[in-house]
Amino acid sequence: MARSVLAWRWRRNPLRRRSDVFEAWAGLTTACVIALGAPAAGWAAGASVGSTLRETVRAEHAQRTQRPAVVLRAGPREVSDSDPETGQVREERRLAVVRWTADDGRSHTANVLISADRGKGDRISLWTDRAGRAPAPAPLDPGTADTHATLAGIGTFLAACVLGLMARQSLMWHLMRRRLAEWEREWAAAGQSWGRAGAGG
Repeated sequence: MARSVLAWRWRRNPLRRRSDVFEAWAGLTTACVIALGAPAAGWAAGASVGSTLRETVRAEHAQRTQRPAVVLRAGPREVSDSDPETGQVREERRLAVVRWTADDGRSHTANVLISADRGKGDRISLWTDRAGRAPAPAPLDPGTADTHATLAGIGTFLAACVLGLMARQSLMWHLMRRRLAEWEREWAAAGQSWGRAGAGG
């Protein structure tokens, strides 16, 4: 039954209008977009973002290095590293003065954030530039890069699905307005013939 209901739009019959054919093609196109186009777009976006982020990971790891450092002074536990999206505290930190040795043998000091369970005299690992002259942020983690690439692919897939459905719905509204206008014209024409001789009234 369902197959016959869907197939009548494709078969030639007196009740089929041109808008029915457009509607059938719109449904088929939307199905193809969701089944084929959206996954392809999601995969392409994920692969592109993943390639870019992996290059970023390689570049940052090439430009930075981890060095042993010693904590000279540690401040109170007042600084916290919070997740900007949820606001939840991921790790309590404290501001400290640390000292490390660069490639040229010179000692350097700087104010950095350390874990709250670290204090004066403790040894830590510090990210610096390649030569070891200045502190640097930790490079992007490969796992984080893969996660962002996956999310980009999923987001692109969902966006393609939504755009396909919105385009189909917009076409459906346009076709419905055309059908209503056609019905009004046909009713007006039928009303003019009522009551006339030979009109069957």
